[in-house]
Amino acid sequence: MKKLVPLFLFISAFCLSQPAIKKDTVGVLNAKIILLSDSIAKLNQRPAMTKLQFIQLYKYDRLLKYYKICKRKPTQWKYYKGWSTRVFEL
Repeated sequence: MKKLVPLFLFISAFCLSQPAIKKDTVGVLNAKIILLSDSIAKLNQRPAMTKLQFIQLYKYDRLLKYYKICKRKPTQWKYYKGWSTRVFEL
């Protein structure tokens, strides 16, 4: 109970110390909201990555992963051909 009294006093003091929102502030905030919604609309209109482009990037990323394995451990080069074939055929 002793801990609640200072907490209550702190919360009430914090709430009372908040500045009041003026009308001009609301107008500025509304203008910012309109500006942000315009920028979101522009982002949504930009060309997106196609499904085929995503798949190609994913395949090359997997191939790079296998290449790094082989560079780190040269005994794995004998498996590299099979890995690369599997990447591009599946």
